[in-house]
Order: sequence, then structure tokens, then C-alpha cells
Amino acid sequence: MIDTILYLLFTIFYVALFLFSIKLIKKKALSFYMLSFPLVIIGLIYDNLIIFIGSFIGEGNTLFALSLLRFWLHALFTPTLILFGYGVAKHANISWANKPIVKVLFLISTAILISYEVVKTISHDVAAISEYGIIRYGIVETSGPPIMVIVVALILLFIGISIFKHMNWSIMMIGVAVMIVGSAIPFSLPSTAVINLFEVIFMLSLALTHRHLVKVYQYRYVSQTG
Repeated sequence: MIDTILYLLFTIFYVALFLFSIKLIKKKALSFYMLSFPLVIIGLIYDNLIIFIGSFIGEGNTLFALSLLRFWLHALFTPTLILFGYGVAKHANISWANKPIVKVLFLISTAILISYEVVKTISHDVAAISEYGIIRYGIVETSGPPIMVIVVALILLFIGISIFKHMNWSIMMIGVAVMIVGSAIPFSLPSTAVINLFEVIFMLSLALTHRHLVKVYQYRYVSQTG
């Protein structure tokens, strides 16, 4: 029951975060690459919503079909957080982000991770999972850590550290670090949803960093034109 409530709250949170990100985009003071952020949020809204309603739908073809879209949104959108990170670094005017080769590397890395996730989604089996009052479908993983998530997190951590050094803004660095550490620690809790709190902190830190950069841009613009 607790997990059901938590997934509902996560869904509401991500809807609010999506609206917040759209508001920032409308200010037009951002890099093109940062437009990938709301796409990732859409995936998280759908992911948490389907997990929330899974116990009401029950195991079967309907939930299975709805869950397939969860996997595809995760595979196609989540790796683009790398592009968001590149946009953040570029918008913060970090020196290495302005080199053409860096843009190429970020684009290639994103394409590779999306391809990897697509292959995994196609080739792996899907199984029903029932735990703590939640019924959902999940991809049957092979042994080993989630490579895509680790790569994305490490790249964003590097960018967060770079922004902290360049702008003395630590929120992104802390948010990514919290997710990495929190996900690595084995918790003995009667819940799987609680672990997703680290993801909430992570996504919120990215949104706050986005807002901070927009404010910095607007301040500089006013200073130059005033």
C-alpha cells in the first residue's frame, strides 16, 4: 500500500517538474540540447503512472502492453540526459564544452547508449513482478550493473563537478552524487519505491540547475543591455 501511494506521489511530482521545465524552456534562455530534459520527465511520468495503476489493472495482456512503452521510453529518452548535461555545460560557458570534438563525443555517446538500450529491450524477456502491493512488468536483466544508468550518472557527475568549480553551484553535483551513492547502498526496506526518492532528488537537482543557469543568463543579458 505504501509503495502504491509513493508511486502516485512520484507521478504528481514529475508532472509538476515537467510543467516547471516547460516554463523554463519558454524563457528561451537555454541551449538546444537542454530540450531533452522534458522528454526524460515524460518517460518518468509514464513509468511511475503505470507502476501505480499496475495493481488495479492486474497481471495480463493490458498491463504487459502498457509496460512495453515504459521500456521504450526509458531506452530512447533516458540516455539523452547526456545531451542535457552537455547543454548545461555549454550554457555555463565551461571551456571544454565549447570544443567541437566534445559535442561530437556527447552525440556519439548518446547514440551508442540508445542503441544499447534498444538491443537490450528487444532481446531480453519480460516478466511479471509482484512485490509490496505493486504489480508490474520488468525486463529480465542479466547479471551485472545497469551500464547505461552508470555511464549517464558518471558523465553528469563530471559535469556537476565542472559547474561547481566554474560557478560555485553545487546542487547538480550533490544531486547526482546522492543518486549514485543511494542506488549503490543495499537497503533492507519493505519497499522498492523508497529507493526512487534518490531519483527524485537527482531530477530535481537538474531542474534547479537549469533554472539557475536561466537566471544567470537573464542577469547577464540585463547587465549588458542596461
